Amino acid sequence: MLYSPSVSERLRYLATYLFEELWCVSLQITDDQELYTQGNGVGINYSGKSIREEEVLLFPHALLFEKGVQEQGLNSGMHEGVPTCFAAPPGYALPFDPLAASFYLLSRYEEYLPHTADTHARYPAELSWAYRNGALSRPIIWEWLKLLRTAIQRVYPQWTPSRKASDYEFVPTYDIDIPWAYRYRGWRGWVRAAIEAIQLNWRSWQKRIAAWRNPSTDPYFTFPDLEQLHRSSAIRPTIFWLLADRSKHDINPNPAIPAFQQLVQSVALWSDSGLHPSYVGGQSASGITKEKGRLQEVLGETIYRSRQHYLRLSLPNTYRELQKAGITTDYSMGFAAQAGFRAGTTEPFWWYDLEQEQITNLRVYPFAVMDVTLKQYMGLDAAAAKTYLLDLQQYCRQEGLRFCTLWHNSSFSELHGWSGWNTVYWSLFEQKT
Repeated sequence: MLYSPSVSERLRYLATYLFEELWCVSLQITDDQELYTQGNGVGINYSGKSIREEEVLLFPHALLFEKGVQEQGLNSGMHEGVPTCFAAPPGYALPFDPLAASFYLLSRYEEYLPHTADTHARYPAELSWAYRNGALSRPIIWEWLKLLRTAIQRVYPQWTPSRKASDYEFVPTYDIDIPWAYRYRGWRGWVRAAIEAIQLNWRSWQKRIAAWRNPSTDPYFTFPDLEQLHRSSAIRPTIFWLLADRSKHDINPNPAIPAFQQLVQSVALWSDSGLHPSYVGGQSASGITKEKGRLQEVLGETIYRSRQHYLRLSLPNTYRELQKAGITTDYSMGFAAQAGFRAGTTEPFWWYDLEQEQITNLRVYPFAVMDVTLKQYMGLDAAAAKTYLLDLQQYCRQEGLRFCTLWHNSSFSELHGWSGWNTVYWSLFEQKT
């Protein structure tokens, strides 16, 4: 039972997520002091003074009882090797407020505050509290819950949350920006072929000609290998397709090409399908609706999943436009420039619209790491990337958490420096349980 003199929408949202979704335990939230006093179960008192003889007293920061968005004094610190914020005065079970801290990250509160976006209009990872305090590479909300669990067990030694290591789940996802390296590239493909001929780059030119004659030889056409991997591992991935009108950043094949439509249909036999809203069209409900309609027509089914191309997520606008377009689950919650946990969690959550002060029906699925992040942004080679990934996966496996990855079909090709990265990714499937 969680007691607070006032039960706000923010408190109800956050407490439900922490206790019921992450810990998988039943929770009763009340502002009735008498009811709380007479309760027999685990008592957590989120107020300024002790009420019961046996209870866990947490410091109640004002964040969960405010409305709107304003600069916050984060008062960061460290407790038992874990970075913290929203420090508490002496006399409480923990030296910080894990509820307010979790809400700050989960709601992406900092992204509503004034900031300078990067060249793609994204919130930079380097500005985030988690990155600046060395907490981005760990699911910090879960680590705060572990500290809270220890505090609870000091008072209630027999109590334990219901999540087990067996709850671990590996969730591979893919973004398909360019299904073929050489085929169906429009005028760009012809220009590139001409340049290769002029430069006497016969090896690349011959590969291009071979792919034009036989699509299965195209280096980006890695779908047969992916199908074999997922069928043999019995792990069904989620695949996001780009069906944009051509632009500088949207260079996918024409969605009307029969070969492209046949590819989408065949891949859907062994995967779940989602939309990859384009760099341009993904910024408005009308553009998303247009592209979603194309994918629905190809597959003959309703599409409700999405992940933004270039991870162009800008809060709250992007999520509102997705909702208007009928998207109910989004997988864009992650940073392009840094691996880790943008919202501090591995597990899906309902998006809380801070400006509207309401829980929405948009389900957010965070991912932990992207292939391009490791290679291009973080500058890791294949060996270092493999170590990083396996360590991250092992942590999630031990804690019973989701481990979601974002990869591209093109990253299984040896083009553009990706040689040797196949084994990096395959290693994640070697011990899937």
